[in-house]
Amino acid sequence: MRKRLKQFQLYILMMFFWIVLSGGVDYKVLLYGTIFSVLIIRMVYHVMFELDDNIIKLPPTWRFIWFGYIVFLAIVKSSVEHIFRIIKNEAEYETFEVTLDTHNVIIITLIANAITLTPGTITLNVNEQTLEVIGFSKGKDNIESMRQDILNFQKPFLYRRR
Repeated sequence: MRKRLKQFQLYILMMFFWIVLSGGVDYKVLLYGTIFSVLIIRMVYHVMFELDDNIIKLPPTWRFIWFGYIVFLAIVKSSVEHIFRIIKNEAEYETFEVTLDTHNVIIITLIANAITLTPGTITLNVNEQTLEVIGFSKGKDNIESMRQDILNFQKPFLYRRR
């Protein structure tokens, strides 16, 4: 029963992103989203649902939705800043490192991809918890701002210990 619940949560998460990325909801979007989601779940079934729990641990679905919201806001903010960089013809960039608090490789990969999705930043390398990032920058204050934005990406996945 627990495996079915996890599969259903993964299906809901995949459908959510399918609908968001499709830009609308109609019967074709729902049909194709369901077909592809079920196929993907079947392809990864053994790795995600039958192997030891320590191989892949996924947080609850609501945390991914929270993460998506944070990334969306960062993309909008960075897009506006990048437009002004283009208008002002600013092309200075800096390479810097960000050390995350999580050890989960799935979450680290998600954050690295989110960085690359954000205009003006690219993940160059991932070494365990440390991400090497290149970003357009006006100075050290701007680097710290980018570093803080990246650290905010991990907030939904950091669990409070009681």
